[in-house]
Amino acid sequence: MTRTLTRRDTLKAAGIAATGTIGLAGCLGEEGEYPSDDLTVIIPFDEGGGSDTIVRQMADPLSEELGVNIRPENVPGAGSMRGIGQLLTEEPDGYTCAKFNPLTTSIQAMVNPPDFEMADLKGLATIGFNAIVLVADADEEVDGLDGLIDGYTDGEYDNLGGLGVNYLPNAMFFKERFGMEWSNYIEYSGAGPINQAVASGEVPAAVTSDAGAAQAVESGDVDVLAVLTSNGSEVFPDAPTVPDLGYENMDFIGQVTRAMWVPPETPDDRVETLAEGIEAVIEGDVMQSWSDDTGNPMTYGSPSEADDVLDRVWTEIPDVVDIDELREASE
Repeated sequence: MTRTLTRRDTLKAAGIAATGTIGLAGCLGEEGEYPSDDLTVIIPFDEGGGSDTIVRQMADPLSEELGVNIRPENVPGAGSMRGIGQLLTEEPDGYTCAKFNPLTTSIQAMVNPPDFEMADLKGLATIGFNAIVLVADADEEVDGLDGLIDGYTDGEYDNLGGLGVNYLPNAMFFKERFGMEWSNYIEYSGAGPINQAVASGEVPAAVTSDAGAAQAVESGDVDVLAVLTSNGSEVFPDAPTVPDLGYENMDFIGQVTRAMWVPPETPDDRVETLAEGIEAVIEGDVMQSWSDDTGNPMTYGSPSEADDVLDRVWTEIPDVVDIDELREASE
């Protein structure tokens, strides 16, 4: 019987060869091999959501890859700020990280500023993305994005729905750049309520994730009018993107990048060890099969890419959307 060596096996072998005193890639030293204890992954949301599902899907293969237990910990509250705040206060020893989406969480922080700076977080990895889509009530038989904009301009439509305050910048971008004159933005707590609201005619259209809209589209209750990122959607590969329809590119708010983070001052060698383990898991058969089955693209990006995503969100959103106006619109 043969067994594939994991990174953990390799580190152990190297440690023996080096008599336990010489480090390998910064992972062995006076305190012994790293990691050697449980790794906690903070999920700043309730159980059952997208972030929670992905972390728990990754837990077993990552545990095997690193040779330690992976312990998901849900810390919901304050629009994800409670869990992120906890991460910032954890010991920077490489044994605590968190998974959340920098776009949606940053918008929460802009609208309701917490008593910490999200920019202090240290990037660990990006692990994939979900496209954001604009959906409409199938019974309305809206003639694409152009027809929806005309409906708002003519006063036929008034309300626009979306997932909480998180997707409000998309709605405001529609108004300011595309001339979609909606009057009221209606916030919903999840994909299910959004689908129901659109299908029932409570709102004519809404901004949501492609994965969240999949079931309602399959049942024929809602139609996808546009994918908001030029990268397209693996869930709806035939749906047109905003640039396809002749509108301005809005990629930086048109997709939700999934990313992982560690506390500030976490040693670079430990970040590298964790990132290499995450890369192996994301590119491995288990996660890629799950990706294919669920339509959730899983792709690895380096710690610096995670940092770049967060920096871009905080730099570009204030240039496109007035934060005070955004705050007023959410009240």
